[in-house]
Amino acid sequence: MKYLIILLTYISISIAADGKIGGVTYFNYTNAEEESAFNFQRQYFSYGVNVSDDVNFKVIFDVGRTNNKDLYTLDNDNNKVTGDTRLVVFLKKAQIDYRTSYGKISMGLIGMNTYNIQEKNWGYRFIEKSAIDKYGFSSTADLGLGFSKSLTDQLNMSLQIVNGEGFKNPQSDKYHKIAFNSTYGERNLVKNSGFNAGVVYTTEQTDNKQNIMTSLFGGFAGMGLRFGGQYNMLTENTKESKVVSVSANYGLKENINVFTRYDMWDDNDEDKKNGKNNLITGIVLTCGSGLSMAPNMRMTSFEDNSDSVTEYRINFQFKF
Repeated sequence: MKYLIILLTYISISIAADGKIGGVTYFNYTNAEEESAFNFQRQYFSYGVNVSDDVNFKVIFDVGRTNNKDLYTLDNDNNKVTGDTRLVVFLKKAQIDYRTSYGKISMGLIGMNTYNIQEKNWGYRFIEKSAIDKYGFSSTADLGLGFSKSLTDQLNMSLQIVNGEGFKNPQSDKYHKIAFNSTYGERNLVKNSGFNAGVVYTTEQTDNKQNIMTSLFGGFAGMGLRFGGQYNMLTENTKESKVVSVSANYGLKENINVFTRYDMWDDNDEDKKNGKNNLITGIVLTCGSGLSMAPNMRMTSFEDNSDSVTEYRINFQFKF
């Protein structure tokens, strides 16, 4: 009931303030060897308003599953079922942007500058997260300050200082994360033709040593094609992991695209051999009125020579 009240209040404020309200829903049907189910992935509700010519504000609520293995729920016989997967509401973004002649200042619960270009190079968030997000190399939002500036028509630079805990957790120590992004070229290859190349670097001190993440990425869009590639390396204390992700998309028709993506993840653990490779391939059908669907196949192979896993999905996206 309280979530309904929050949502109604949210809608009322947007109408009163003459802002823009929107949202996007992700869900899928999965068929695998031991699973056949419809799954809810995400629901985002967003509201944005231009307070003045120089200041705008945007808030995003994120509805998803907790996936907390430390918690539990009770079944019909009051037995503990480990793994809490209830749907909960998070405040994902509450961002104020102030545009000056020197650049844009962002403050509050802000979107991170570590993954957005790579996600657009890939182009299909509703099918799968970007590699940096999927493998936990960076959170997508955090509490702090940011500054960005276009030095030329093609070159954009961004610097952020944030808590480093992500948007779901409060600050737990005295250290902060610094994130730097430099991108040359077109930053939205989903909508526009062109190319881009860039680098992301983040550093966060701990009681022992620094955690460092580096990402090199690039993409191209034109002639009905879109390619994306990225190399990411994360060092946490003495543990080092990396992921390489490449993707390709071709528009057969205005509303039909074929795509493929291949990820190679490795945490460099020679004993446990946790590394794995993931392949996704399929088609995207744009049905109109905000609805898209994507039948696809996924194959996962493992470094330890375990049997590979194949599953079939139909991903759905609805925007309003």
